[in-house]
Amino acid sequence: MKNPLANVALLKTSFRFLQTALLSTKGHVLIGGGTGFIGRNLKEFLLRENYKVTIISRVKTGEKHIINWADLIIHGVSNDVTAVVNLTGEPIMVPFKGFGNNFKKKIWISRVGSTALLTDIINSAKCKPNVFITITNTDIYPSDGGVHTEQFIPTDQMVDCNFFTRLGTDWEQASKYFPFRKVSIRTGTVLGDNGGFLKCLKYPTAIGLGTQIGDGCQQQPWIHICDLLNLILFSIENKEISGILNGVSPQGATNGEITTIYTHMLKKSPAMLNIPRMFLKTAFGEERTKLILEGRKVLPTRTLKCGFKFQYCEITDAIKNLLGQ
Repeated sequence: MKNPLANVALLKTSFRFLQTALLSTKGHVLIGGGTGFIGRNLKEFLLRENYKVTIISRVKTGEKHIINWADLIIHGVSNDVTAVVNLTGEPIMVPFKGFGNNFKKKIWISRVGSTALLTDIINSAKCKPNVFITITNTDIYPSDGGVHTEQFIPTDQMVDCNFFTRLGTDWEQASKYFPFRKVSIRTGTVLGDNGGFLKCLKYPTAIGLGTQIGDGCQQQPWIHICDLLNLILFSIENKEISGILNGVSPQGATNGEITTIYTHMLKKSPAMLNIPRMFLKTAFGEERTKLILEGRKVLPTRTLKCGFKFQYCEITDAIKNLLGQ
């Protein structure tokens, strides 16, 4: 007769195996700059997708999933990290903060320097991550009235005379010594319900002001936060994906269209306030004002060819979703 205790032992073993399988994660993602608007959303998204997440922050909070840069330099990258996503970056559009050499250096160090540092730390690890994803932006593209895709390569003249093109170029090159798969996602304006550009529109609209920037005719590449999060996950999980991807909606919009649709969705009839160039120049200086007012048209041609499907292509659908309509 078969020992009944053997059946009990088998059940316990099977239960432990099933429990381990259910609790195991898909991987471990290290996020640089994970406490900002995109980082907070990415952390929650990856946890829902059954990933373990560790965040690198400037400030050590005591939370288990947050480390600071000093911890990383001393202890290195954990051997179980499978992907690194760098979102680190000093805010550029800080009003009334002089855009001089000291501030530019701070911006450069926060983006290019952090990416280079991460690359060095990763390269010294025994077990290296499978992929390094850098989240840059579409400011690398010129405001020349053309349509720009991932095939764009800035000329030496562009790099020399345009701070933002030079920043983007150096930013993407900073991880060139990472020995495995690298992805750079150039994002447009990220639209979300808990931060980003729409948060800037929320309060003026609430008091009856529609705030177009300049005449509002400039192209403003944009992406819904859900599409950006899915694109990052797509880049992590698809081993054949590498290089440049444009994280922008296939259907572009102007600044005026985004502002008008947002106020309409809120059922407001605002007095349209066009923020004039003179005010922008006072608040941001000449270089940043030019960046804001000239805009650029960007298409995700390679992103689509790689097989990524955008959930929100139309600006109306994106804003409607974010407002819960």
